[in-house]
Amino acid sequence: MARAFSSTVMAKVCIVGGMCGVLTSWNSFLMGGSRAIFSMAESYMTPKMFSKLHPVYKTPINALLLIGVLTIGSIFFGRKMLVWVVDAGNFGCVLAYCMVAVSFLILRKKEPDAERPYSVPHYKFVGVVAVLLSAFMLVMYLIPGSAAALVWQEWLMVLGWTILGVVFAVACRLKYRERFGSLVEVISDADAATLQASDDELDAAVSNAVDSAIRQAMDERADRAKRPSIAFNFFLPVNVVFGCGKVAEIGTLCALYGHKALLVTGRHSAKASGLLDRVTAYLKSAGIESVVYDKAEPNPLTTTAEDGAKFARDNSCDMVVALGGGSIMDAAKGIAFMAVNDGDINDYIFARKSSDKAMPLICVPTTCGTGSEGNKFAVLTNPETGDKKSLRCDSIIPKVSIVDPELVMNLPVNTLASVGFDALCHCVEAYTARNAQPFTDALSLYAIRLINESLPYLCAGKSGAEAAGRKYDGRADTSYWEKLMLASTIGGMVIGIAGVTLAHALEHPASGLKNITHGKGLAALACAVIDATADSDRDKFGRVSRILGGFSADDCSLRVKVLLKSIGLDIKLSDLGLEEKDIPWMVENCQKVSAANLRNTPCEVTSEMLTEIYTKSM
Repeated sequence: MARAFSSTVMAKVCIVGGMCGVLTSWNSFLMGGSRAIFSMAESYMTPKMFSKLHPVYKTPINALLLIGVLTIGSIFFGRKMLVWVVDAGNFGCVLAYCMVAVSFLILRKKEPDAERPYSVPHYKFVGVVAVLLSAFMLVMYLIPGSAAALVWQEWLMVLGWTILGVVFAVACRLKYRERFGSLVEVISDADAATLQASDDELDAAVSNAVDSAIRQAMDERADRAKRPSIAFNFFLPVNVVFGCGKVAEIGTLCALYGHKALLVTGRHSAKASGLLDRVTAYLKSAGIESVVYDKAEPNPLTTTAEDGAKFARDNSCDMVVALGGGSIMDAAKGIAFMAVNDGDINDYIFARKSSDKAMPLICVPTTCGTGSEGNKFAVLTNPETGDKKSLRCDSIIPKVSIVDPELVMNLPVNTLASVGFDALCHCVEAYTARNAQPFTDALSLYAIRLINESLPYLCAGKSGAEAAGRKYDGRADTSYWEKLMLASTIGGMVIGIAGVTLAHALEHPASGLKNITHGKGLAALACAVIDATADSDRDKFGRVSRILGGFSADDCSLRVKVLLKSIGLDIKLSDLGLEEKDIPWMVENCQKVSAANLRNTPCEVTSEMLTEIYTKSM
């Protein structure tokens, strides 16, 4: 170039252009390759770990790391290795181009009327030429002696990637079965219209949606005017002590109820965090002895409640203190109840016997989801039958619940997402339940708004800190933790009055059968449940949708799906170990164990509906 133009400037232009070409190619392959791996993971063709999105930038972080490490690492092996990598990569690119051209022809023939952002004229000619040219280049790589022919080191790389692809394909087909290779829209449902529409089209769409919502609201207002007059009871005698650092007051609060406390915990969390030692010291300073029962498990068992009750009696305890999440508090409620009652706890759960007695119970929640600190429910599982059902009586409402947001700031992000979504389900179900009433409606709507404001923000913050390799400082976001913790407690209160509905009814058999995390089971079921029930009360489901960013009952499940994606809980029941062969048992168990919840659902629930929801959620 310098000689042709008698100037070194043109030589430098050529060098800059070449460098830009290398950098842009590198960047495009980094982006394109990572999206291809991400897309295959979304379609269950490669491990799901490659579908993980960065919490802040929404890029396929694991796929980018894989390609980035391999690409950057290759430059340290010298010029020969770079040539081999480039040649082997070029072969893969040409093969991909050929497959795209073939797919283009197939799709234009099979789906001629499909919406396309850009439609190629004379598609047969263009497609055939693209296939022929890319096929010709492929052949050149295969002909020995050709200038493009690959050497044995390059074929070894191609073979290695091919073997890895086969391994992924076989493993994913065995694991995901019929979902292997399924079409998944990479663009989120919520944003697809925005990305493909013009400003005028968007304005028109928003205007139509708003007009539809207004008309619907007017119709529903007229319907509400025809409803019967309001009549209800509201009874909730729980002393909630709320605020950061309030756990330090536990000694003074417990002194009103006795001199020896049974501390109910799990095997690890309360000890590892130091909470158990702190509470023991606070009680001792108030003159209260304590003994520890640390056998409470996730999805607590009826046998645990009976064993803990015997332990409380043997140690002459006169109160029970629960330190932990919903499972711990439910176990503590069962223990407090059975410590002063005779017989089989299952008789009380299924209302064959009744009692209004229990030891005084003090709850200190360390998760922000179940709301067990605010109601009279203790969800327990019978290990012999798999029945997961609530013990319900006023005597197990906590005498005091110390709700300290500082105790939840160290929750792992997966746990945070799960318990937070459980709290949201409590509020939505109580709001839409047949037993809903004005107080629970007002509290539920307030709590739904708090969760929508805090949960995605906190999950993103914790995920971002983990991705950056730093410790998350929860105290920097205290107000968000306070919102989430308050909403969680409200969620427990409203289901204590209005009850839960279809989502919980369907989830209890699933976790009773497979011991899955309750919040994850709800996440897998929620969208299908809303789709099946939203028409039964379009006014209320529309209000929920608008809080979550939608317009009406029609897009309520979509807004929930967007929320689940934002907190990393966009999962299916099959991801939790459940299979279609489990559906008949779960349907039968749901109708047996959760009959009251099904009656509380705002529409008629049939076996066929239950089966359909389980199937869609697989």
